[in-house]
Amino acid sequence: MLELMLFYPIVTSLFWLIGSLFYFFIKEIKLAKTPDKNVSESDRILFLVPCYNESDTIVETIETLWNLSYPYKELVVVNDGSTDDTAEKINSLKEKFDFTFINLTENKGKANALNLAVNASYSQYVMVVDADTLIDEDAPYYMIENFKKYNNLGAVTGNPRIRNKSTLLGKIQTVEYASIIGSIKRAQMINGFVNTVSGVFTLFDKKALQEIGNFDTDMITEDIAVTWKFHFSNYDIQYEPRAKCWMLVPESIVGLFKQRIRWAQGGQEVLLRDTKKMFKVKNIAMWILYLEQILSIVWVFSVLILLFRTLLTSNLLDYYFYSYTMNLVLFSAFVLTFINIIQFTISLLIDSRYEKKNLWMILYLSWYPVLYWIMNAIVTIVAIPRALNRKKGEFSTWTSPDRGNIKR
Repeated sequence: MLELMLFYPIVTSLFWLIGSLFYFFIKEIKLAKTPDKNVSESDRILFLVPCYNESDTIVETIETLWNLSYPYKELVVVNDGSTDDTAEKINSLKEKFDFTFINLTENKGKANALNLAVNASYSQYVMVVDADTLIDEDAPYYMIENFKKYNNLGAVTGNPRIRNKSTLLGKIQTVEYASIIGSIKRAQMINGFVNTVSGVFTLFDKKALQEIGNFDTDMITEDIAVTWKFHFSNYDIQYEPRAKCWMLVPESIVGLFKQRIRWAQGGQEVLLRDTKKMFKVKNIAMWILYLEQILSIVWVFSVLILLFRTLLTSNLLDYYFYSYTMNLVLFSAFVLTFINIIQFTISLLIDSRYEKKNLWMILYLSWYPVLYWIMNAIVTIVAIPRALNRKKGEFSTWTSPDRGNIKR
């Protein structure tokens, strides 16, 4: 059983690798390198920017969105009770750009801010953009193509890129987004269901969004929650790797762990909310995604229980016990690192279609998957009591995030 638990990350990494290869050769390699810019009034997009204490980044985000060439657009910025000078900076742009500014006096959370703007919008599509995010010029065209190509589509999630790469932690997350997160998205698309759309950058069909009840104001991660609401309502979600945006990531250990604990808590809240609904689902592909999320939590606690049991029942003076256990741990870590050198190399080669300069980082970051799994285990344990104590019906508010170094 201990061997099984130690090799679970290896099996999962292989699944991501194989799935991303299938996605690349079956679909991604066939995608056009230039977008179809033939859009009409019926393709109008609401670019929606919710913010809380984002005075350092909000001006550049608004300017970038306004300067996009996409001809049919509506821009709404919602300030959710910021305590800094975010509102003042947004107001200073009103004379320069024609956008709608909703200035809320009380922090009631990102989901509440999104719902207010969505319900007041006249656009058919809604692109949710974080306040630190810069959208690539062609991204809206690539994303809207999917709604013309596929029926019953609820959302299209894009391909976030990292802006701040000046520190080691920034570089590590650059490789993580390009390889691990990119591989997960591609592998899940082969299955037909993604676990979550990107909260930083996703295009929604407004009608579909309203039909599922918009965003949940009492869930800490509105992006994970809305993704599963789409799944249960039989709406499809597409991943569009050509649609790029540039965002900031935490560049401190504390900031990174706070972000990942929030992600883990959000995923667990959705599992707790939707487990009963799963028993009514007859779709095997969706069950695979659900069980994948369950197994990731079970794996963490299984490892802890087995390690604790091993320590209690073993002769700590037995040299062979230490020799076997350490050799097994080191061997599994070596195999995981070896597989991920292959995974990183292949994933970064695929990703080089969008950002070639990330390729050289493989030379010294192949060990990151070991840290990735350890970090996931820690945040899973910390997040569970928080998810269990979620108060239903109350606003899930947000705090100022760690944006790292805002310079490119």
